[in-house]
Amino acid sequence: MSLTIYIAKDSAAVSVGAHDIAEWIAREAETRGIEIKIVRTGSYGLYWLEPFVVVETGAGDDKRRVGYGPVQVEYISSLFDAGFPHSEDHPLCVGPLDQLPYLKKQNRQLFARVGTMDPLDLDAYAHQNGLDALKKSLKMSSDTVIEEVLNSGLRGRGGAGFPAGIKWRTVAEQSATQKYICCNADEGDSGT
Repeated sequence: MSLTIYIAKDSAAVSVGAHDIAEWIAREAETRGIEIKIVRTGSYGLYWLEPFVVVETGAGDDKRRVGYGPVQVEYISSLFDAGFPHSEDHPLCVGPLDQLPYLKKQNRQLFARVGTMDPLDLDAYAHQNGLDALKKSLKMSSDTVIEEVLNSGLRGRGGAGFPAGIKWRTVAEQSATQKYICCNADEGDSGT
């Protein structure tokens, strides 16, 4: 049975060796005859554990995600010697993700899929119903979409938390035939 291993590929993870870790884990698994699938993902935000490696086992209600970090190339052989990815018996194992205090306190809405799929894989995104809101909004008028955003209470992530619907309505009300919008779509690290 193939196991899925998730390793972040955002700039923070890459800067501390995530590409090398993914390559070495794939090589070590192949050498040992262990069938794995590596999925490169966005980061959970556990930057002190990067490169962070997550192993997913089971399916459905039995699905379990266990983290290891920070993983360095020199630890990969010892991880596999300890039974990785089937065993959690290694000092780098931080345990099930749903038990980590940093993640346990969170109720991720916008970032619910982070760490679970390749952020550039549109088919995986669609499979997880990621396009449903877009499909729904394309059937609505722009005024209705703006009203939905206003009613949702969605706010910007900056310090002011400005209501997104007001921004959208302000732009829509402008009479210019050509409009320009500057969008800082990431409040994370500047490299992404």
